[in-house]
Amino acid sequence: MSADDGRALHENVVRIERRVHTWNCVTVIDVEEHTRGEVLHALVNDEETGVAMALEEVGGVTEPRLEPDRACMLDHRPNHMTLVPKGMPLWGHGAKDLHYSRYALLLFDLDALEARFEEDFDARMFARPRLRFTDDRIHALVRMLINIPDRDASMTLLGDSLTSAVFALLSRENERGPAGTKLSCHALRLVESYIRDQLPRRIELRELAELAQMSQWHFSRGFKASTGLSPYQWQLTKRLERVKELLLRSDAPLNVIAKATGFCNATHLIRAFERRTGEAPAVWRRDGK
Repeated sequence: MSADDGRALHENVVRIERRVHTWNCVTVIDVEEHTRGEVLHALVNDEETGVAMALEEVGGVTEPRLEPDRACMLDHRPNHMTLVPKGMPLWGHGAKDLHYSRYALLLFDLDALEARFEEDFDARMFARPRLRFTDDRIHALVRMLINIPDRDASMTLLGDSLTSAVFALLSRENERGPAGTKLSCHALRLVESYIRDQLPRRIELRELAELAQMSQWHFSRGFKASTGLSPYQWQLTKRLERVKELLLRSDAPLNVIAKATGFCNATHLIRAFERRTGEAPAVWRRDGK
């Protein structure tokens, strides 16, 4: 239960309204709360991994608390967010002069998300609390989510896409990085050419970072900023493009194609191909796509 669902309201809560949606293993609760006087109540319980995001604060400010009687020591920031891992409850405090607040709660089914995102999932990012941080990109995505009309099944894909983007951003600490972290055009061309030329071979991140003359950490962020993909995802895209060429231009069996494109075996190739295209390689080849 979250945002006091099914429980008596705090005595200073005049009215509370909630809208609940679930997309892509993420439950999004849009809460509007009208108050009179100081308020303190639970937001996320210890059985959930969740994020609380302040959207509007009128008359005063809201504050996240990991313990109900201990104030947050971090400075207030508009549209602040707090992430709490499973096993740690989150309390919301409203100052006595606050009379209206709107906030979003995002509750994550981490087991299902880990199975879905696989290599893009890093459980460490959800294993410790993060208080009063901000990210304009996440804020914009959540705003779009809560504006999706109730019971509009035609917008399911939009909800899935937005929640996936929120989860991806939360999964990568310091994703924003300092200004100017994109790779130079020369470095990007060099790295992309190297990945294509070395396609059948497994490439280590160290090799690519050395080509760009950057640390592995800064290279990874710079490559993602430049291409929109991680180095692994970009390489996987090129592998699958080559797989498609070989499927159409040859009658080579899948184990041969897998070896030629850098997959460890035919099973690995089939799994990756189906995830990306929604079809088995044999079906794709038969239909001549």
